[in-house]
Amino acid sequence: MKQEEPQILKQLGKDPGFKVPENYFADFNERMAQMLPDVEITPVDIKPTMWQRVKPYAYLAAMFAGAWCLIQLFGLINNNTSTSLRINEIAEQMSNDKSNAEDFIMSGNVSDYDILNYEDSVAMSNEVQDPVQDNQQ
Repeated sequence: MKQEEPQILKQLGKDPGFKVPENYFADFNERMAQMLPDVEITPVDIKPTMWQRVKPYAYLAAMFAGAWCLIQLFGLINNNTSTSLRINEIAEQMSNDKSNAEDFIMSGNVSDYDILNYEDSVAMSNEVQDPVQDNQQ
């Protein structure tokens, strides 16, 4: 391929074959203006529609609503983790009085996981208390 290039250039030369006439671009604008038809441009008063006037405010309201939803979402996530952290404290307070614990569980504000976690903590606290009572008897 490299050997063929010099031969091709000798046969065809480096001339692209196209030439721009002299002063072609100098008076191009004038010639183009003469070819175009004369049309009068009349300004048209376009009144914005109601939506075009309200659209920026609607977008702004949507942005704030989205930010509020995100804040609420992150707040719910944080509240769920803090609830699971407080369950041991609640279990300790209610372990002495079974009726309070059962009322708390039956109120429906506790998930199944929290109930099982509470039952495990009560069972563990009873196991810890039983060996002490056995030694005293």
